[in-house]
Amino acid sequence: MPTRGLALDPHALAALADLVGDDPEAITEIVEAFLEDAPDRPTEIRTGLAGDDLELVRRAAHTLKANGLTFGAMEFATASAELERTAKLGELGPATTLAAEVERTWVEARPAIEALRA
Repeated sequence: MPTRGLALDPHALAALADLVGDDPEAITEIVEAFLEDAPDRPTEIRTGLAGDDLELVRRAAHTLKANGLTFGAMEFATASAELERTAKLGELGPATTLAAEVERTWVEARPAIEALRA
């Protein structure tokens, strides 16, 4: 599975390949589903922060963390996990800063994840 841009964890990619029986079409479908869904999560995070709805922030960050781990985008997954934890604790100030970090790491990870479709 070729990647460009930020490198993805090869162990996570191997686990994903094992999960789908090393079926490139299945991987492409999973990537496509994630890429279609992913842009909604930062929007939910911003909406949650604007409305002091940290549960919405937590759920969106959790989803991004899980998907980041699936594709081996470790920096993105780590940022999402930290935002999830902070939102769960009810810490609005740090959540705002972490939300920006999630978006930054998504921009860096996206090209490598998109390349998995090839």
